[in-house]
Amino acid sequence: MISKMKKKNQSANGRYISVEKLQKALSNICLEVAEGNERLRVNKSHRGIVIHANGGTVNITFNEKGGEL
Repeated sequence: MISKMKKKNQSANGRYISVEKLQKALSNICLEVAEGNERLRVNKSHRGIVIHANGGTVNITFNEKGGEL
């Protein structure tokens, strides 16, 4: 029962993955966003970064102290 509860909470609140999987996913995102471009516009703030590419944006936001912004 505890195992089911843990899995249920994990899927409701996101999930844990290996650092290796995260690195691969971020690398793939970067390759896809950069494809066909020599340069991209990137804005940086204290809360994250925004990458402008192909008429769209990729937003990466960093949260502080357990989700407080």
